[in-house]
Amino acid sequence: MNILLIVFLFFLPSGVYAASLDRIVAVVELQDTPMDKAAEKPQIITQSDVEELSKPLLLRLRQSGEAVDPEKIWANSLDELILRALRTQKAAQLNVAVEQKDVDALVSQVEKENHLPMGALPKALAEQGINFEQYKQGLKDKLLQGRLISRVIHPLVTVSEEEIQELYTSVRQKPQSEEIHLGQILLQVKGDAANELAERVHQQAELLVAKLRAGSSLETLAGQYSNDASGLSGGDMGWFKRGELLPDLEKVVFDRDKGAVVGPLRSAQGFHIFKILDKRTSNQKAASRSKIKVRHILIKVAPDASEGESLAARAKVQEIAQALAQHPPAEQGAAFAEQAQRYSQDGTAKDGGDLGWVSEGLMVPSFEAAAFALAVGETSGPVRTPFGWHLIRVDEKQFLDPDSLEAQRKELTERVQEAKTRALYRQWLRDLRERSFVELR
Repeated sequence: MNILLIVFLFFLPSGVYAASLDRIVAVVELQDTPMDKAAEKPQIITQSDVEELSKPLLLRLRQSGEAVDPEKIWANSLDELILRALRTQKAAQLNVAVEQKDVDALVSQVEKENHLPMGALPKALAEQGINFEQYKQGLKDKLLQGRLISRVIHPLVTVSEEEIQELYTSVRQKPQSEEIHLGQILLQVKGDAANELAERVHQQAELLVAKLRAGSSLETLAGQYSNDASGLSGGDMGWFKRGELLPDLEKVVFDRDKGAVVGPLRSAQGFHIFKILDKRTSNQKAASRSKIKVRHILIKVAPDASEGESLAARAKVQEIAQALAQHPPAEQGAAFAEQAQRYSQDGTAKDGGDLGWVSEGLMVPSFEAAAFALAVGETSGPVRTPFGWHLIRVDEKQFLDPDSLEAQRKELTERVQEAKTRALYRQWLRDLRERSFVELR
């Protein structure tokens, strides 16, 4: 059940069991609160918070016999807790929240993925020495981070056609699906830092590279020196496919052999040192995909609409569907376009509801599931989406070569988005700290 331990290590909470007489080591207060909104209360980080976060890594390193400087790991743990506190305050400012039912659903998912009976997770965690309440708090923090990224970071990320084409060309050059398991040490330094500072950090990075190549443990060095959250899990970043790293980093590390140490590599975050922990390939063929030429009729329902308003919109869609059913099959395409021009409440109405050619993965899930289940010439029943109630008609369908760009576009786009999101999120957190008040005691 490694998944349980991995999630726990990354998202250990602060302040869950801090004793009331704990020594306060930091006070953290977000400073970019709008004038028309009350500031969030400062968050306190205690000595026991830091010790709790640093304990798993220290324990593993001591058991391995590695020489370790606890103060450096303690300092990195404190830095991570400061960033988490600011993230929590920013989420509260933006009204981004996680409810208990969301955490309970994730607990159920973890049990299912680990083939555990319902309600068996607390005992399974206890056998690994993990407190269930702390674990749930960690899951809540994970969910909050994801929602904050969706709210703040995703709208800033764009993927160009050129980037998709470049990744497709790179992937096509390899007959097998490749993945690398990466370890990292990140020494943070701003892109506009003074030359003297950047050179000092670069020299430190060179020393760490030499130690790794001489046989020193990545886990030990990352835990003490890395300015990335992965340092607290020994530098383990997990598995990556092509496209999930920034291009300047990927082109250097992806073709190196298992065990290779790569770096230092400069990015906007600082100097990266990578170790190729493992590599794997798969001959699995891409799944067959299709695209459809589709029309729709939309009767809008506002997000805050009452149940009665939603039922009225559905009834209108059902009325249109019944009118369409009166036409012979050969006339239904033209009739659908005419009804869309008359009733549809979106910008496609003037074109008879024509959405053009649509590939899988580009529409909201409920719309896509209904549309791709239709045969050519078939019209759906009422379909609910976040926008309202739809009728959907498929005019044409084409099956795509699974190796084609069009078939792989969605996955390739997501990989580029992930790489950009990860880098932008790190920078956003650091910028947030620079704009905030942190008192170290």
